[in-house]
Amino acid sequence: MSDPSIMSHMFISSYGAQKHENGASVLPLPLNLIALIISYLDRPADLARTCRTCRVFHYIGLPQLYSNVSLRSYDYIRYSRRDGRPDGCGMASPFSMGLNGLVSRNVAGFVKNFEVCGEWKEHALEEHAKVGRVPDETMVLNSLVRVAVEKMVVLDSFSWALNIKMLPAIWQGLAQRSSLTKLTVRFPSSRHPRPLTLVPPMPNLQHLKITDIDPLCYPDDISLLLLGSKKLRHLKLHWSPRMREERELSTHESAYFGRCAAARYAIPLQTIAVQNLYTYHDISGCNLFDHTFVEEVTFLNSTGGLGGDPGTVFVDQHSWRQSEEDPPANLKVLRVDKVSHQQCAFLSNVKGLEKLYLIGPQPAGARRTKASTPNGGTTLPNSPASNYSSPSSTDNSNIMVLKDDYLEAITKNNGPTLKHLLLLPQWRLTDDDIALIVRQCPNLEQLGIGAEFSNFQHLRLLVPFLKNLTTLRILSSPDDTTFVTKMREMDDRGMHEKRLSEETAKWNLSTLRYMELGGDDLIFEIGKREEGKAGWRKIVKKKAWEEVKDIDIWALDCHEI
Repeated sequence: MSDPSIMSHMFISSYGAQKHENGASVLPLPLNLIALIISYLDRPADLARTCRTCRVFHYIGLPQLYSNVSLRSYDYIRYSRRDGRPDGCGMASPFSMGLNGLVSRNVAGFVKNFEVCGEWKEHALEEHAKVGRVPDETMVLNSLVRVAVEKMVVLDSFSWALNIKMLPAIWQGLAQRSSLTKLTVRFPSSRHPRPLTLVPPMPNLQHLKITDIDPLCYPDDISLLLLGSKKLRHLKLHWSPRMREERELSTHESAYFGRCAAARYAIPLQTIAVQNLYTYHDISGCNLFDHTFVEEVTFLNSTGGLGGDPGTVFVDQHSWRQSEEDPPANLKVLRVDKVSHQQCAFLSNVKGLEKLYLIGPQPAGARRTKASTPNGGTTLPNSPASNYSSPSSTDNSNIMVLKDDYLEAITKNNGPTLKHLLLLPQWRLTDDDIALIVRQCPNLEQLGIGAEFSNFQHLRLLVPFLKNLTTLRILSSPDDTTFVTKMREMDDRGMHEKRLSEETAKWNLSTLRYMELGGDDLIFEIGKREEGKAGWRKIVKKKAWEEVKDIDIWALDCHEI
């Protein structure tokens, strides 16, 4: 608890109670009010200028300026667009100077969130690999980061997103930071030999995200970390997509969870996210996760299903699958990119689901398919971006047959609790399907469905009954562009704003704010209701995808964890 005398001093003490030469005086402000004003500055440049204003502002603003530090390395020299000078001219790169500041100055103690990312250039890689050595510049970099981490006494989050491997020195330093609760690590994607680390447990770690796991690229062993980090609640694991694309069975489940299974320890996770996993389920007789804790599950390109690669079916049928007999009792969020009869049976046994996202195929040029690794780094030659292969005509017809089964499973047990629902765009819903969703899921807030232009009249009648609906997406079919082409033709004539303005004004639905009509370039914001010369209307404005990308129904409709 704060010392009352200190708190009283903060309120009583003021800054600015002095007269200038011209006789004008500055209104005195309590220090806590100055701190509150500075807390609203979120741009590092503004905070840096504020800290250079005077001693008081420097004292108050410095902890906020260094609370979030992100250093990005480039493997080439960048030049300023303003004057053409190279970055760091006269000294070193901004990345190196930033790291030097953390090591040599007394500012690392303010850092709560620390990230190193980008591309680190290593020289004479083949020569060092032949003699079993780590390049000197890489060893020095890891040593400096370790020193910086040791000085970060309040470090809460650490992210390593460089294209080189994190060496044992940093792992050991992170294990000593009792304040660390969030850890994100990008594993190497090159096959140059590096030291292997048995990652030590971290006592207070709650969030762990590991990306680009590749058994052929010297990944570290995280099995002891999973066993010993007893407070771990959120786990995200992303394997190299090459393993599935090449049908390469190069890892096994026990490599990551073998220690937990041997100790009969079921990890009490709330969030589980897995992508590109390709391995047999070789641990039996125990649960890897405590199902009473699980609230959110994401499986992307990991479990097989209709429309998947037929060449992986022999492994997928023995891989991780949702258990029909023992579904998580508190499951709230499910996000998958494959549908199957087994998954439909699983949904039939789940109760209380609040958010369901069935992610459909996205073409390579789609805006939501990023040409990068999940942590923001650029794609490496040995770590290709995950590509979606279009399902065959037979699988596509089977996917369509599953529509009715899924709708029944979703609405029967989870309809009253469902708030977010995203269905496959291949499923072109009929009027009866839409009526079933509206009737059984009255509390929907965000909805994404496939519908045709002919369904719009029925949609106008039913949607107003969803009193909590804020976002509605009408998805275009990946196999037929007729609908989205028609929508774009109408948009070119400026018809959407006019029709939506008049139509939504008639709906007794004041909460609806966003609508998508078939594509990322056809998103509209529905504003306030106002009275015009022709009657009541709503203000409708077209929005870019970048303006709505953080809304769940768009943000989670992607093939990334």
